[in-house]
Amino acid sequence: MGVGMVLMGTSVHNSLFDNMFYEILTEDISFDQKMEEIAKILPQILRYPDKASARILFGPYKSPGFKQGKYQISSSHISTNEEKGHVLCLELFYNNLSLKNNYTPFNSDEKQKLDFIAKILSIFIDKEVEVKKARHDYDFLLGSTNEIPYSLNSDGKIVYISPKIQEYGLRPEQMISRPFTDYVCLDDRDEWLNIFKKIKLVDILPIKAQMRIQNYNKELHWFQNHIDPTYDEMGNFLGSNGVLSEINMRKEAEIHSQEQSDAFRFLAKACNQFVDPFFEDIDLLIEPILEKIMGILDADSIFIYELNHSENNMHLTHYTCVPYLKGRCEMAMDKLNSLSTAQFSTIIEKFQKNEPYYVNSIEELPDSEKNLKGLLTILDLESAQIMPVHVENQLVGFIGVVSATKNKHWPSYSDDLLRILFDSIFNAKERGKTYMMLDNTMHLYRSLFDRSNDAIFIHSSGGTIIDANRSACKIIGCSHSDMLSMKIADLYPHESKYMAQSKSAIQKTLNEGSTRFESKMKHMNDSVIDVEISSSVLDKENSIMLSIVRDITERKRSELELESYRKHLEEIVDQRTSELQTANSWVSALYDNAPIGIGVLNKDLKLIDLNKGMAEITGISRENIVGKSLFSMCTEGSSKYLDNDLGPDILEKQFSTEFHWVCNKKHICIQFNSQPLGLKDSPQKVIFTAQDITRRKQAEIALKNYAGQLEKSNEMKDLFTDIMRHDLLNPANIVKGFIDILIKKEKEEKKIHFLSRIRDNTERLIDMIENTAYLSKLESTETLELQKMDLGQILTSCISEMSPLAENENMDIIHDLQQPYPLKANPIIKEVFINLLSNAIKYSPSESSIHVGVQENDSSFKIMIKDRGSGIADDDKPYIFNRFNRAQKGSIKGTGLGLAIVKRIVDLHGGSVGVEDNPEGQGSVFWVYIEKDPENNTNSGFG
Repeated sequence: MGVGMVLMGTSVHNSLFDNMFYEILTEDISFDQKMEEIAKILPQILRYPDKASARILFGPYKSPGFKQGKYQISSSHISTNEEKGHVLCLELFYNNLSLKNNYTPFNSDEKQKLDFIAKILSIFIDKEVEVKKARHDYDFLLGSTNEIPYSLNSDGKIVYISPKIQEYGLRPEQMISRPFTDYVCLDDRDEWLNIFKKIKLVDILPIKAQMRIQNYNKELHWFQNHIDPTYDEMGNFLGSNGVLSEINMRKEAEIHSQEQSDAFRFLAKACNQFVDPFFEDIDLLIEPILEKIMGILDADSIFIYELNHSENNMHLTHYTCVPYLKGRCEMAMDKLNSLSTAQFSTIIEKFQKNEPYYVNSIEELPDSEKNLKGLLTILDLESAQIMPVHVENQLVGFIGVVSATKNKHWPSYSDDLLRILFDSIFNAKERGKTYMMLDNTMHLYRSLFDRSNDAIFIHSSGGTIIDANRSACKIIGCSHSDMLSMKIADLYPHESKYMAQSKSAIQKTLNEGSTRFESKMKHMNDSVIDVEISSSVLDKENSIMLSIVRDITERKRSELELESYRKHLEEIVDQRTSELQTANSWVSALYDNAPIGIGVLNKDLKLIDLNKGMAEITGISRENIVGKSLFSMCTEGSSKYLDNDLGPDILEKQFSTEFHWVCNKKHICIQFNSQPLGLKDSPQKVIFTAQDITRRKQAEIALKNYAGQLEKSNEMKDLFTDIMRHDLLNPANIVKGFIDILIKKEKEEKKIHFLSRIRDNTERLIDMIENTAYLSKLESTETLELQKMDLGQILTSCISEMSPLAENENMDIIHDLQQPYPLKANPIIKEVFINLLSNAIKYSPSESSIHVGVQENDSSFKIMIKDRGSGIADDDKPYIFNRFNRAQKGSIKGTGLGLAIVKRIVDLHGGSVGVEDNPEGQGSVFWVYIEKDPENNTNSGFG
């Protein structure tokens, strides 16, 4: 490259120029920026910087118009074919005049200085050209892959990104020095910032994350981001390298319908494995995936062909088939392995148009497809679905499924499934090629080496540690530099047995190529850990070894716990065995001494064992009956019962019956129960019990007779009640009627008094007859028909009926019934509250008040009726609800049956009734509990 100068100006201050010039050259800025800064300072070092300006040009020299006081530089975007024939030009202007190749008025020292500047800039230009060429080659290499490598600095700004990003609507030159965050989808930015923050603070292994990248048109593309942070030896974060793998198709698979979810979920999982850059052999994954897809589509075979355009043939890369088809495929493999595109020209034409090809039946194939028809006929197949696959608008191959079923109906999503599968496999293989090209680089080596969870040491046979990964430093507790200054022997405890074990293992590895053993290593904090060490020879010539160390401290601890648990289980088993033996002895004792007969039958219903109780019932000794049929114990007269009740069914299910048994001329009733014993690996057996229930049967007969007598007694009682009610009530009413007439006609006070006494007792007699009949009817009633009712309405109705009676005594009935109280009851329940209110009025003094209230509990209502009467003695309270029992009430009328009727009605409703002293002073509180409707959810208090 030539170098020329055009200069004009005055003297230069060496110290000022040297400082400014070298500061710019050493500054961490781009080449363009350095040229721009130099162009700025050149006028400043002249005598009259306000009248001077400068320009730096690289290329064929031209001198266009240039304005005073301005500076400019040429573009530094240099292509590889433009480096020849160009000249580096430094052009200085003074008063808008330019002197080409004229150093006046500069002195010789200044001329040398400017010559030096020109040479330095020329070197910079040469280096820029070399860098541009190298970057062009590197970009071309990375641009040919399906991955997008990139690098970020410690601030998260893009230092480099592959030109491949242009395919997704972004320009790499515009992305340089911009934060990577600017291109991450807004919804994914928080996750990315958290990841970047984490790798900045913590020395971690490479990680993966899925995110969406947004281009200038707001279009989103899904990428798998493989992030590999880099740190210096002190653990300081330097930046990160990453690889973006486009996963749009996998994301599309994930959002398919539920019907397709299983297939696409599996495919997405498979694609995820393909994306992993550290998986070395993709072919190991492909066959099981093809088998799974074949099963999902219910196909007999699935195959993948790749096209070789240069050789005009199609090569079978992968296939799998159902077992019955393997023999035919192997026999036809010579034909299937490589197919000429000329033989399938019609199909290839469709594939070039990206049109799938379907075969419903080989009979329908036209003559132009005779080669395809021949292949399907050889394999005895009928239907096919073949999908072409294009990459960058070029046909690269096809994938298909075939079936022996005519007119096979393929799932609607099979097209997409097959295309995505092929794309994934193709992209994975392309990635594999790329990774193989980069496999020899130190960066990938470090990444694989350091990401291992196991500690890895590379060392010589003499014990010198050559290298160690992060896990090795972590397990020992030291830095990488400290590790490299140690010997293998330093990692073991100082006991002689571990030193000897280490030397022996090294020698065995050199002799046999590998070894594995368990030992102990020491941490820098002097703790000791259990380890498993696998050693192998890396370089036999130089005696270089690789040792993989796994921390098995937890495993050892678990082994000790398992051993302790095993011993504990043995103790439990021994204890349970002893308990079972004891229980067995108890069962044997119970079996032999049970007061009932116990026996065991075989599948032919023959006795194979029986206890003493059975022998006592039958009167036949055990020796004379074992091995005989159950029927042989019975004499004629009982066999008909056995034939009817017993039979093969008792071998299949639980059985229970009672029958009459004639045994040794003795008639007895037997309760017979049996249970089949389905013991594993043993013949079918039945265990039975036989209990003599003759006395119980006799008692049942006597009880039945007694029940009949009681029933007749109840009928007589009901008859007596009816006679009493009808035959006694009529004369009593007649007597009462005549007494009322006599009282009206009588004028003498003494006679009226006696007649009133007779009338009161007659009324009492009538009440007693009616209440006795009513109570008798209630006592013979077992259940009542219940219906939904409102307790509030019932109480309100009762209060309304009893109010006139209370008003006659100048009494008030106070209540606060403001809400419904739903319950299930019979209308007869009204008699309870009428009776209690009537009693409260009778036994309370005039001008007093009676309080009625309802209190709700969890499952019932408590009805309380307070009066201000004289109260009830504690001794009387337990008996006042019995018939004909009344507390001492002086001249108050009553039969003593009212509260008995109340109690019976409440009992029939499943409730309870009682009495207690009025807590407010004189009087009593009668309370009744009635279950509420389960649907009720109200609350109330005493009114």
